[in-house]
Amino acid sequence: YTDDGTIGIISISQFSQDTLGLMDKAVAEFTQKGVKGIIVDVRNNPGGFLNSSVDIAGKWLTPGQTIVEERRDNKTVEKFSAKTKGALNGIPTVVLVNEGSASASEILAGALKDNGAAKLVGVTTFGKGSVQETVRYDKGGLLKVTVARWFTPNGQNISESGIEPDVKVEITEQDVTDKKDPQKDKAIAELKAQF
Repeated sequence: YTDDGTIGIISISQFSQDTLGLMDKAVAEFTQKGVKGIIVDVRNNPGGFLNSSVDIAGKWLTPGQTIVEERRDNKTVEKFSAKTKGALNGIPTVVLVNEGSASASEILAGALKDNGAAKLVGVTTFGKGSVQETVRYDKGGLLKVTVARWFTPNGQNISESGIEPDVKVEITEQDVTDKKDPQKDKAIAELKAQF
């Protein structure tokens, strides 16, 4: 939480099996405390389980809003959408992203940005939006083949360019040395402007 308790902060280091359960606990706590804004920090989050990021994105959306599309040969083979009205729908939200935010992190960031559910602050994400399958050879070799690509609700190929932040804020080595976080500071300022 921020010092005054008005903004709840969630850091997701990766999307694992227990991430959704932890998220549900945080949502319950935020609702109880009546937070006015939320920061979701997926900086340096390399990804993880797709279903975890899809379920978490749904917390901000309404039924039918697209979260991500899987396309093969430019045809949509699967589309993931929100099923219910999320408990955080309508609460001002900022997602912190950087060059280390990849895969499932980009799916979450892209879904919230394209649906107007959150602003992105930081720098452009990594750009890993591919679905890979492993082919095993008899002699023990392995080949990873990209079979599909992830697209944001607005049709952006995540692999090609990553996800651009709405507000670009860099962190310098000096900031790190001084234990400063201008990205988080900007996120707080963006949220407080909406209260």
